[in-house]
Amino acid sequence: MKNNNLAAIYVRLSKEDMNSGECESESILNQKSMLLDYAASKRWIVYNIYCDEDYSGAYAGRENTRPGFNRMIEDAKNGEFGIVLCKSQSRFSRNMEVIEQYIHGRFVEWGIRFVSLIDNADTEVKGNKKARQINSLINEWYLEDLSENIKAVFRDKMKRGEYLATFPPYGYSKDPCNKNHLVVNPKTASVVKQIFRWHSEGFGAAKISRMLNDRGIPNPRKQQEEDGLRKTYYYRSDERGRWSTTSIGDILHNQVYCGDVVQHVREKVSYKSRMTRKVEPEQRIIIKNVHEPIIERDVFNATQKRLSDLRKADGTGKVHILSGKVYCHYCGKAMQKNHSKSTKGDINYLRCREKYAYSSNDKCPTPNIRIDTVLQALQIQLIDKFKDAAIDKLDNDMLMRILFNSDDTAKIKEKELEELLKEKDRLEKSLEHLYSDRLNEIISLEQYINYNKIYNEKLDNINSKISEVKKELEDDGVSRYDNIKEAVKKFLDTRCIDREIIDCLVDRIEFGEINPETNKPILKIFWAWD
Repeated sequence: MKNNNLAAIYVRLSKEDMNSGECESESILNQKSMLLDYAASKRWIVYNIYCDEDYSGAYAGRENTRPGFNRMIEDAKNGEFGIVLCKSQSRFSRNMEVIEQYIHGRFVEWGIRFVSLIDNADTEVKGNKKARQINSLINEWYLEDLSENIKAVFRDKMKRGEYLATFPPYGYSKDPCNKNHLVVNPKTASVVKQIFRWHSEGFGAAKISRMLNDRGIPNPRKQQEEDGLRKTYYYRSDERGRWSTTSIGDILHNQVYCGDVVQHVREKVSYKSRMTRKVEPEQRIIIKNVHEPIIERDVFNATQKRLSDLRKADGTGKVHILSGKVYCHYCGKAMQKNHSKSTKGDINYLRCREKYAYSSNDKCPTPNIRIDTVLQALQIQLIDKFKDAAIDKLDNDMLMRILFNSDDTAKIKEKELEELLKEKDRLEKSLEHLYSDRLNEIISLEQYINYNKIYNEKLDNINSKISEVKKELEDDGVSRYDNIKEAVKKFLDTRCIDREIIDCLVDRIEFGEINPETNKPILKIFWAWD
C-alpha cells in the first residue's frame, strides 16, 4: 500500500457546533493538538493538516464547498497519503451519504484507512463498520433535530415581527439599537416613493428603470456597497449600478413598504441541501404595522391591482389609459392597443389578441373599437350616473344613495356579507355531499378529485371576499368608498377621464356581444361598485 504511513489530519468547526455549545471543546486548536499527539504516538508522519472553519458537515459531496475537505479528497485520490485522521467521524461529515461514499466506498478503492479518535472508528478493524454506520445515523438524527430547533427559533422571531434577513430592503436601514427592526432611510426612501409615483402615472417598469439610470441613481446592490453593507464588491467604484425591470418589479410588489414584515418566503427543501423553494403565499409569515411605512397602504393596494391586470407599456413607456380593462366578450382575453395612420392623424384602437391567431374560419369575431369611443361611453355614463351630485356636498351617504339607492353603507356591506356566508355554507355542504357520494361509490375517484378541486377553489375565493367585506365593515368601508368618492369628485370637477379615475371606478369592460335588436356589438361597463 502506497504511503500507508503518511497521515492526513482533517479538522472542522461549524456553526452547528457553536449553536450546540461545543465550540470550546471542538476548537480547531484543540483538534489539531489532539490529532498531532495521536499521530506521533502511532509514529505516523503527518503529510498535511486540512482545515475548514465555519463550514457545515451536513451537505453531500462538493455541494458543501468545503475547501479543505475538497483538497484532502483530491490528494487522497492521487495517493498522496494512506491515512485520514479525525477527532470524530462527525468532523469528517455528519451526512450518511458522504460517509458511505468515501469512508466505505472511495477510501477502500484508493487504499485509504480512516481513523477517528473519540468514537473509535477504524476501517482497518473489520467488525467496526456497523458501529461507524450507527454513528453516522446518530449524527444525521442530530442534524435533523438541530435543523428543526433552529427553524422553530427563527419562526418564533418572525412571528414577533423581527426582521431576520441579512440586508435591509432598499429604502430602509437596520435600527442601530435593534438589528431586527427597520427604520426609514431618507436617502433611498425618496427613490421608492418616486417609483410608486411614476407607476401610478402609468409608467411601466422598463421606463422607470431607464429614468432612474438617466438620473445616475445607484441600484439597490450598488447602494449596499456604497453604504458599506457588502464585504464583496460587484461593481467598480466608478460604476453606478444599473436598474433593471426585475428590481423595479421587486420594489413594487414588496409589502414591506406598507410597514409590514413579510418572511418565510423561501425555505430549504431539506436540511441536507442548499436548494430552496418558494413558500405558498398563505404559509408566509406576515406581521403588519411593525415599522414606519414608506408607502401608504391604499397606494400599495392600488399598485398591486394595476400589476395584477397584466398591463404592458406602449412605445412611450406609459401604460395606455384602458390597459387591462377591456376584454373580448367571446374569448375573454384582454384587448390590446394598436394604431393606424389616416389623413386625420394616428387612430388608436383596441383589438382582440386572438383575432388573427387562427384561420379565418375560427378567428375571434369581435371587431376593433377606437379608444376614444370607449372613453366617450364611459364619460356619458358617468355624467348620467352623477348628474344630481354636488361636488362640495358629495359624502359617503350621498354616494350610497346614488350607487345603491340606500342611505346606509353598513347595511349594504352587511347584506353582501350575509349572501357570501350563505354561499360559503352551500359550498361546504356540497363538499360534504361530494365526500359521501365518493364513499358510496356514486362518483369515481377522478370525478371526486376534479369536483373537490373546483369546490375548494370557489370556497377559497368566497373566504377571501368574506375577509375583505369584514375588514370594510370594521373600517366602515372608508378606504374603498373614499377612493371612489375622490375619483367621482375629480371627474365632476374636470369632466375628463384619466387612468386614476378608471382604476377607481371601472372594474372591467367587455366588448363584442351582438345586440339582437340592432345587430351591433355591445360595450358593457362593469363598475367598481357593481
